[in-house]
Amino acid sequence: PNGQGKTNFLEALYTLSLGKSFRTSVSEDLINWENEYLRCNCEVFTDDEAMNLEVFYSRSPRQKNFKRNGVNLKNSEYLGNLLTVLFHPEDLNMLYLSPSLRRKYLDVILSQTDKKYLKNLSQFKKVLKQRNALLQEIREAKFNNKNTENLIEDLEAWDHELVEFASYILEKRNEFIKYLNEKIEEYYSEIADEKSEIDIEYYSKTNEISYAELIKLRQNEDIRRAETSTGPHRDDIKFFINGKDISKSASRGEYRTLLLAIKLIEIQYIKDKTGKNPILLLDDVFSELDRKRQGHLLKAIKGCQTIITTNDLDLLNEFSELKNSIKVIEKTSQ
Repeated sequence: PNGQGKTNFLEALYTLSLGKSFRTSVSEDLINWENEYLRCNCEVFTDDEAMNLEVFYSRSPRQKNFKRNGVNLKNSEYLGNLLTVLFHPEDLNMLYLSPSLRRKYLDVILSQTDKKYLKNLSQFKKVLKQRNALLQEIREAKFNNKNTENLIEDLEAWDHELVEFASYILEKRNEFIKYLNEKIEEYYSEIADEKSEIDIEYYSKTNEISYAELIKLRQNEDIRRAETSTGPHRDDIKFFINGKDISKSASRGEYRTLLLAIKLIEIQYIKDKTGKNPILLLDDVFSELDRKRQGHLLKAIKGCQTIITTNDLDLLNEFSELKNSIKVIEKTSQ
């Protein structure tokens, strides 16, 4: 039944995979009100090893811990031990709501498959925070007619670091967009059962000029605004079907087809990059898809361990190809 914690179970697995939830960015929100901490464990078995993973959060003191086989790890070392691909009804939001959702999508998949990307992303965020604080200090100094020469020198030092980390992030994001574009038309057209021209573009001001030059050109504007106005934290992805921006013309069915195609490519990308099949987490997505799209999703399930939440068991029983490989777990009491 609804309200029994099915999505919470997938959230636990996702947290064990990525060290954070897909529903909140605040770790403390995952802890029950009456408790001071949470501890989540799982055992992972692959062809060549078995391991125990643990994620721990506490409120007081505020603490995060990640463990593999009882050994504490940094988040960057922990990530990649349990590879997952999440299908969730709210994933559609990624296609047409805030650009931050699309940047988050890129960061999640690239961080799972490239530890260097995760490291550069983490360092970029730290330097960005320092740079923005310095921009605020410079603006206040200018307003009070104080000398800013030394502060500008400090700013240029932060800029050098920011460019170094941003360059790797931009390179890998563009490589992934290229990978998507190489496959998206084939996947989309097969699901839609009609030929369509699909294009995915990474929108960045660095497409026309290097980030180092851009940061220098925008320095005065950044000081005036007291924030870094360009970079990976401001970039976006645009999706086009037959030359038209989907945000202006796509139907609900086209959105669903595009999302499903992207997710299927994501599975293939993880396989190509790691040589491993990810765990698929499907949160009541069959009810969001018509019969044809359900069939395409079933093709992706083959070969991957898949955990499905649903309140309509009859829907799954309709698929004869699943009957011999499904194990049903029902919550029968509180």
